Amino acid sequence: MPIPIRRIKSSLLLLTMTSLINGCYSFGPDALKGTQPLYNAAIVDSQNEQFIQNIVRLHYRDPVFFLDVVSVTASLKMDLSAGLDQSAFDLKSGGADLLQFSAGGAYSTSPTIAYAPLQGEGFVKSVLKPIALEDLLALTGSGWSNRRVLGLCVERMNDIKNVPIASGPTPKLSPQHIDSFNRLLQLFDVVMGEDLIIPRTNPVTKEIQLEIKSSPVYQNEIREIKQLLGLDQNLEIYHVNSDFLQHKGDTISIRSRSLMSVFFYLSHNIDTPKEHKEAGLVTVTRNKDGSEFDWNKTAGGGLFHIRQSWMKPDLAFVSIPYRGQWFYVADNDLESKSTFMLLTQLFRLQAGSAKAAGPTLTLPVR
Repeated sequence: MPIPIRRIKSSLLLLTMTSLINGCYSFGPDALKGTQPLYNAAIVDSQNEQFIQNIVRLHYRDPVFFLDVVSVTASLKMDLSAGLDQSAFDLKSGGADLLQFSAGGAYSTSPTIAYAPLQGEGFVKSVLKPIALEDLLALTGSGWSNRRVLGLCVERMNDIKNVPIASGPTPKLSPQHIDSFNRLLQLFDVVMGEDLIIPRTNPVTKEIQLEIKSSPVYQNEIREIKQLLGLDQNLEIYHVNSDFLQHKGDTISIRSRSLMSVFFYLSHNIDTPKEHKEAGLVTVTRNKDGSEFDWNKTAGGGLFHIRQSWMKPDLAFVSIPYRGQWFYVADNDLESKSTFMLLTQLFRLQAGSAKAAGPTLTLPVR
């Protein structure tokens, strides 16, 4: 029995629409898989560029500013189309109906990104207050090397100083007595790697303490650490605080840097065009003999280096254009990349609780 052409049309149209609708069922999850990693990567790149830009700004004594990504929204739109066309043609003895069906679908996304400035009293206080000693010990206990955490975040331990003048704008005169702190970090790296220096909290007083164990293998290193810090050689448990008013042989006094001081410290070791130096756009730190001081010699400077190029660098972990130049961290500079990763964690620790202040800038992305 012949099937009416009208019924065939209806069946084909229904089949086509069903296929398209079934395709839409996976549209949402598939779209998420395709877009979420892209937005994630874009936000990370944007934040990295902002950090580098602010460090370079400090080098030129330009004001810094932070924007926080408040939200990322994207509306997905799916357009479906389907149709049937009937035509007749003569095939030898007679005519025949020809059914032509068409179907199509397309989707588009309209992302919107909302920014808000990090400012106000809460944010300013969070970046200016010294990093808590508990946070420093937590970082060293989580796998970060003592050389990196202490070299970057500690300004002074007892009478051993880690370039206090580096905690602000670039100084004109070179820092003094940097070898003692560098040596202390070397010794800490060796001894703490053997679990001979262990931070702890007194269960009764909740006071932070540092245990320096005895060891026949590393007795010379341990003796030198205690000697540099002016500690009693016969003790193993030492109090830890930030009080420098009275020195005691059973106490390690630590003055930590603020987050902004860390940014300043990192801003000194930046390659700068000769023309910018001669024009007085940056401060050049000089030794007593008039030669230029090498910030790589300091504990923090040796951990982070921003390079400069006239053209956009090819192999860069992150790069920004600024004042007609390109400033970047080389992708194969693992030392600087590790320090940069630590900086992002410090920023979350210090400024993560500060709320972004309005107004919010909302940008549609095309």
